[in-house]
Amino acid sequence: MKNKWLNMLGACVLPPIVGVGVCGGLIYLLKDHELFRPEAITLPTATVAKVRQGKLSEVSAEIRAALPVDATFTPAMPKLAPSTAEKDALKRAADAAKPKTVVALPTKPASAESAVVVAKPNKPTQIVTVKPQAWRPILDPITEHWTRLMPRTDALPQAYQAVLNDDAAHLARLIALGISPHEMTLGGDTPLCVAVRMGRAECVRVLFLSGVDMNQPAHEKQPPIALASMRRGSEVLEALLDAGVDPNTRFKTPVSKQIIDRCAIKDLRNAMESDRGITPLICCAARGDVEGAVTLMRAGAKPGIGTTRYHRYPINFAATQGYLFLMRVLLGRDPDSEPDTLVTVDLSSQRAWVMKNGIIINHAMVSTGREGYGTPAGRYVITDKHTSHVSTLYHVAMPWFMRLNCGAIGLHSGYVTGQPASHGCIRLPYEKAKQFFSQVRVGDEVQIVY
Repeated sequence: MKNKWLNMLGACVLPPIVGVGVCGGLIYLLKDHELFRPEAITLPTATVAKVRQGKLSEVSAEIRAALPVDATFTPAMPKLAPSTAEKDALKRAADAAKPKTVVALPTKPASAESAVVVAKPNKPTQIVTVKPQAWRPILDPITEHWTRLMPRTDALPQAYQAVLNDDAAHLARLIALGISPHEMTLGGDTPLCVAVRMGRAECVRVLFLSGVDMNQPAHEKQPPIALASMRRGSEVLEALLDAGVDPNTRFKTPVSKQIIDRCAIKDLRNAMESDRGITPLICCAARGDVEGAVTLMRAGAKPGIGTTRYHRYPINFAATQGYLFLMRVLLGRDPDSEPDTLVTVDLSSQRAWVMKNGIIINHAMVSTGREGYGTPAGRYVITDKHTSHVSTLYHVAMPWFMRLNCGAIGLHSGYVTGQPASHGCIRLPYEKAKQFFSQVRVGDEVQIVY
């Protein structure tokens, strides 16, 4: 049994061991044999240059002579990577070898069809008829992308651009060259209205001299002088008035939301929404624009023209905002003069007096508003006077009535106790009320103090 296992072990293990030993010996014996050592081949420099250029047919004899083996053997030459300069030279040579197509185009564009001569190498000349096609721009994907993201804008008229740049001289040159000052933008705006909105008075004058209609509205549907009364700066108003625009031009009804939203005065905004017939002077009065109001009045604007629905006048809008100086101007007082007469009412002492140029010229005991009807303290202007007046609220006579700020209270003749007793007015003794009435004028100021 033991011999059987030994025989099997020898049959399986001994052959591989013997084979490995024999192969190792052969490798050791043959590794330095001259057969595995090819001799170095030395070629002339010129031959090497031709090899790099791929001219093997020209140097095949020289290569065979240099080989130490049979001359009939032609070795495969290694491919050398060409340099950058060699690549460029090969590319130019290949391009020069390609056949070219010559196309002779007509010198002038044809109106309908044109003949084009096409000449190709080694082929007969052909005459091709070309039909004109509409020019189409190359669409850039980036341009298309931004077009979707941004609103589309078109070129503005040149006169409009000159106004935006506040360049009246350039605007005049453009008009002299034949550029129309009447051209509107795609949104319906005009050079005149944008000049008015932006306060470009010189541009307004240039447009007037060029024959532009100074009353033509833009997209707001309002006359230019109405737009001018919505902003500070009397220069534009002067330019329009010098061009002959009527200072009593009314706003068009209905007033667009765009104009209403531009208005910051609540009283004026409500009038635009619910009233009709607003004038530029009303607009200036509501905004407290003394310069604009003076400019309009000197050009003929009438303070007696009010709205057509609720009959409110410029002084009513000025009084609502408490613009004393503007009220005096609207009442006809000189804007360059200072008031010389002042009436003072003292609620604590229940007395009143008239001062002229700083000197008291008259005084009297009064009765002001009782509890629940108190006379409000503040500064006022006498807006109208009536020798005989009847209260519309209490239906009682109020002789020598002097109204304050277009409101419901004023100074008048009445029963005086020296204590608060009225419904808010300032009562004076009859004779004193008559004297006060003659000593003060419409537009004089009244101060009510504690």
